Amino acid sequence: MLKEERTCLNALMADNPDDVPRFLDQVEGGRQGILHKLASAILREDIDQIYTNAINVTETAAHPYSRQLESYPFLENVTYKLTVQEGYAIVFPVLSEFSFRRVETTGDILFVDDLGVRPITTASELVELLFKDSAHPNVDTFMKELDNGTANLTLALMHHEKWKTHVQRLGSLNTLDYVKKQQAIVPQFSPSLFFEQLVVDGHHLHPGAKTKLGLTYADVTRYSPEFHQSFDVRFVGVLHDRLLTTSAQLLKKDFSDTWEQAQVELQQKGYDPDNYEVLPVHPWQYEHAIPSIYKEEIESGDVLLLEDVIMQADATSSFRTVSPRGDQTPVIKLAVNSQMTSTVRSISKQTAMNSTAFTSMMETVMEREDLPRFVPLNETAGAAFDSDDELKSRNLTMLIRESIDAHLQEGEIAIAGMALYAESPMSGKTVLHELVEESGQHVLDFFQQYIQTVIPGYMTLMVKYGIALEGHLQNSLPVFKNGRLSRFFFRDWGGARVYEPRLEKQGIAADFAPGSVSVTNDLSDMHNKLYYTVFQNHLGEIIRQLTTYGEVDESVLWQQVKKVCDQTLDTLAKEEGLHEQIAEDRAFLYQPTVMHKSLTHMRLTDSKAYHYTEVPNPLS
Repeated sequence: MLKEERTCLNALMADNPDDVPRFLDQVEGGRQGILHKLASAILREDIDQIYTNAINVTETAAHPYSRQLESYPFLENVTYKLTVQEGYAIVFPVLSEFSFRRVETTGDILFVDDLGVRPITTASELVELLFKDSAHPNVDTFMKELDNGTANLTLALMHHEKWKTHVQRLGSLNTLDYVKKQQAIVPQFSPSLFFEQLVVDGHHLHPGAKTKLGLTYADVTRYSPEFHQSFDVRFVGVLHDRLLTTSAQLLKKDFSDTWEQAQVELQQKGYDPDNYEVLPVHPWQYEHAIPSIYKEEIESGDVLLLEDVIMQADATSSFRTVSPRGDQTPVIKLAVNSQMTSTVRSISKQTAMNSTAFTSMMETVMEREDLPRFVPLNETAGAAFDSDDELKSRNLTMLIRESIDAHLQEGEIAIAGMALYAESPMSGKTVLHELVEESGQHVLDFFQQYIQTVIPGYMTLMVKYGIALEGHLQNSLPVFKNGRLSRFFFRDWGGARVYEPRLEKQGIAADFAPGSVSVTNDLSDMHNKLYYTVFQNHLGEIIRQLTTYGEVDESVLWQQVKKVCDQTLDTLAKEEGLHEQIAEDRAFLYQPTVMHKSLTHMRLTDSKAYHYTEVPNPLS
């Protein structure tokens, strides 16, 4: 077993011995899940030109290992791509390939040498075989990340199998039927939270989707959304002059009871509550990060650990964004000093302080535009510890965001974008598949209705105002009624890019914090942000899903996308002063190749900057 698998198994033997057989049953599934995410990413990103130089085994015998493979039981309708290394070869079984070189691998990935053929069993083994050289300086760290993610996925699959048995008892036809029945039984049940927590395997493109470094396996089970557990958010007091905030008394408006409890505890400890701001802290952060990072400040009384104030909450699809218990309460994004996927999930002070500035800008824009079904989930407050030490400035940080439940109308169900590709525990189909069936529409009509809301919203903001939202599935909340898209909500300003010349041209001045990466004067930075997140990550995945079961050719769906893009640009062209911007964006959207974000390459090299791979553009 992998070291990480043994560690996880030992933890289960100590705390939950009944789960040990269930964990062992899922080991193969956990390994294969991360291995195939990695294999698909290597080919998609064409790392070391592995995709470009691969030999198609089933079409030619002209390769060094034809003898070893001649009797191998190849699967039908699968293309086997062989890449020759020094003294051996790796064979990738490719089931299908979609736009942007979205390669889908399946079955056994093979190691072949002079002695014969054997399957590769883990993602870290594949990395070691392909990239153990000086050109990939972060390979050892990346292998550890993949092993950690492998064990975490196995743990998630183990729990998911138990949870499925529980939710299937209600006898529902699909997830939509289930949430309606649950609402009737338990009035406080939140369908939106149910879908936030439905995704088991994480990010659909990232091989580090389940990596959570620094957390024990008990922590992972306690705080990750797919384990469906509530936990207690903790609180600290911070002296006003040590804190940057968007407003005073951040919690008083939305969490008045908790705020009052904090005032009482501060008084009982002998401190003047008027001198302190009260901040929520993720319970893992409260226990593992705050005491060490802010040791001096705790000793001086600048930071106070509140012991008696707690607030019950649940994790959303984002580990660090929590949903406090209560009717339509806002969600809170909290810093967590742990690496998840590629990034340590602390929060920059710029992101916290830009929360309300970005919201104000968006409110101005949305008042001017006729986009009633394209709706922001605004960020209403933010705070960050005021320090030149980046570790300190990023780890006592938070922001408050509107709850989707507060916006929903009768019969509407909000489904986190990631949940669209999640497998339904009731039907075994994806949630997206269930929605199409529920709508009674043909796949083409369903998709047309979806993109007629989504594309004009994102493109109008970019073309006219220079605002490229980070519109990937993780930040998307489509809302459905009877299976049909009724409205589309978007969230999380931290990853957006604002091209200042266009915003200024519209007479809008956004008061962003100094050093904000969100602000750019690079046109390509804006273009790449929107194209990768909206067209490749978001629409690319929906199209892949619809093509898989909808009996429709992928190119037809991309033609629909292009048509809506053209219609949007033509509509905007009727306005004064946009012709140059439309020409720039049209040229970018329809160029023969586009840049695809290379997440795996970035981990192999430990690159802090984005790295892109050139791939064919389906809109060309």
